[in-house]
Amino acid sequence: MAIIASAATAEAQQSDKPKKLVIVEGHFFDEIPVANDNITALYMLATPSGTRATGVEMSEPLPEAALQFALPAEEVAEADALLRLFDETKAAGKGIAVSFAKAEKLIAEGSRFPAFSATDIDGRVWSNADVEGKVMVLNLWFTGCGPCRAEMPELSQWRTEMDDVMFFSSTWEDAATARPVLESCGFNWTALVGDRQFKEWIGSAGYPLTIVVDKQGTVAKVEYGTSPLQRAELKQTILSLR
Repeated sequence: MAIIASAATAEAQQSDKPKKLVIVEGHFFDEIPVANDNITALYMLATPSGTRATGVEMSEPLPEAALQFALPAEEVAEADALLRLFDETKAAGKGIAVSFAKAEKLIAEGSRFPAFSATDIDGRVWSNADVEGKVMVLNLWFTGCGPCRAEMPELSQWRTEMDDVMFFSSTWEDAATARPVLESCGFNWTALVGDRQFKEWIGSAGYPLTIVVDKQGTVAKVEYGTSPLQRAELKQTILSLR
């Protein structure tokens, strides 16, 4: 059985957290809109009245598709002041240089999803036979991963919208460790725990990792990390395979 919490509870818990604000190429976002491996520098910004944001420099221009996630500037407190401060901070060279290695995909797109046996949080054992002829999505996470927790409410909406797809989350941690996070985030995917097999695909790229498998058992998409654009592309892939 999957861990399920009400959408209202999950939304209330999310709203209790301070809202993040990110600036990229003069646009405002709730989070960095593209994969982290494009980030080259971060700038911590705060106006005299205390409005905070993180300025982000990228190695490549934002794709047009990322702009759909931008916040209207008129809805951002002290938007003009933040943009000026970002420009001044960059000019003063006060950023933090960062570098992310390009993720090496340890499970190949186009390959056959391997034979597996995995136990969910309620003790049921799942295998390839349970997903035969169905689209499967596997999300790897762990309790100490902030980006993993942050994307859980949105991922839960996917399952609500696509009840013909087999959605699994997987962590190497045990049920007692995973359950409180799954419940607090309202993550409704079938929760696999105590995993060792899938964990081998993480490598040095880090969490989260999401894998989409088509009805024939072929790996259609492998995505490390999370961002609005990555999630949108994952969802589109899933929809196209149904």
